[in-house]
Amino acid sequence: MSKFPSYEEVQKVREKLRDVSFEHWVQDDLFSFNWWLLMAATILPFFIWWRLVEKERFFEILAFGLMCGVFACFLDVLGVDLLLWGYPDKLFHFILPLMPADFVVIPVSGMLIYQYFRTWKSFSAASVILAAIFAYIIEPLFSLLNIFELIHWKHTYSFIGFILLFLAVCFVVLGLKKISAEKSGENL
Repeated sequence: MSKFPSYEEVQKVREKLRDVSFEHWVQDDLFSFNWWLLMAATILPFFIWWRLVEKERFFEILAFGLMCGVFACFLDVLGVDLLLWGYPDKLFHFILPLMPADFVVIPVSGMLIYQYFRTWKSFSAASVILAAIFAYIIEPLFSLLNIFELIHWKHTYSFIGFILLFLAVCFVVLGLKKISAEKSGENL
């Protein structure tokens, strides 16, 4: 009969991982070129978005971005946990390393295409182009800089995943918008 690790044993391994991760972050990541790049990728897109966002559609566009961020984070945590990809360098040791991508770059880029491409055809085309930029330009560049590492994954899978992410979120937001409009019409 095999012995499974107890919760306490798992916690001890997690404590060791926390300590080693912190030491790596302080010695290798903090204030490095990659750290500054991640910091810029976390701050600058919001300034750009704030200047460009259509204020009349602010909540609709923001809802799109928040949903992109939630789904991207969920999928990223899953991929990292399954060792499909990883993040050797991170911005903060105590926050998921994928924060700049999942909570900033992907949602802000998605919000901009959602704002500017209002038909399904144009939005789909923009989603394919953005997915190609993320999967075939940004990911390889970040791999080269050792910010992102493919383990059991290919850029083409990311390309398909980004397209599906943007289309699914758009479908959900437009569906919710339609339901809201119907409810508002009933209340008149």
